[in-house]
Amino acid sequence: MVPISEYLCPEGVTATLIRGVVIFGLAAPTGALAARSDWSNADRSQLRLLLSEPEQGRIQGGVEILLEPGWYTYWRNPGEAGLPPVFDFSASENVAGVEVLYPAPERYDDGASVSLIYRDEVVFPLAVTAVNPGEPVTLRVDASFGVCREICIPTQTDSEVTLSPWLPPDPLSKARIAGYLPRVPKAPEPGRFAVAEIEIEADALLIDILMPDTSYADLFAEPPPGWNLGQPKLISRAGGIARFRLPLAGRPRGSEVSGQEFRFVAVAGGEAIEESVTIR
Repeated sequence: MVPISEYLCPEGVTATLIRGVVIFGLAAPTGALAARSDWSNADRSQLRLLLSEPEQGRIQGGVEILLEPGWYTYWRNPGEAGLPPVFDFSASENVAGVEVLYPAPERYDDGASVSLIYRDEVVFPLAVTAVNPGEPVTLRVDASFGVCREICIPTQTDSEVTLSPWLPPDPLSKARIAGYLPRVPKAPEPGRFAVAEIEIEADALLIDILMPDTSYADLFAEPPPGWNLGQPKLISRAGGIARFRLPLAGRPRGSEVSGQEFRFVAVAGGEAIEESVTIR
């Protein structure tokens, strides 16, 4: 893959990507904090780390993956085919924990299977907790993920960025993170946007989602570990309720559905919610 030397900013300004580690820290004024790493090459893709000012005691960050045109990568649950991304931050310094947030994916049906994907590019927002908030933080990631077009390739790369108040802030990092945070599913809104009811059939779940009045609706499901299920399919929509059917073929033999926890991500227009539900 030919390395990408320039990236188009949201304001239309071309920013030259300079190889090197960008340094910054938590002691600077919060409005001035932002940094990014250089691009790290992977198969048919590149990856970099982004960091921005603290929000509610945690540093905002992002893992940005840029793919060659026409290629895609996967959500945390890839669906019936694909590889989920795995991010290892264990080599970081002055980092107590990193929470990875996942923007809502899109459904891709190739006629043989349904996958949950991101096309061309994605930023996975991060919430980084420092051990000592007043000291520099070095964030390192060892990332493995799948990239697909007509074929699928498992790939791996790593990256790092160190934060300190002594270098100028990087507005691009803040903008890239901010652009993907609204795509991360939020808590459900009872009475407006939520899982309304789940019925158990002999071979499927019927899931009713209370959704805003919009022309587009979708639902993604993460079953219990070891349950190799497909994805829900929209079967009806009326009166503000979208009904989906999730076939249960692929569950472990002899497993009861009642008492199992499923995680659902529902999408309606530009909104997305996430809710864990124990089947009753």
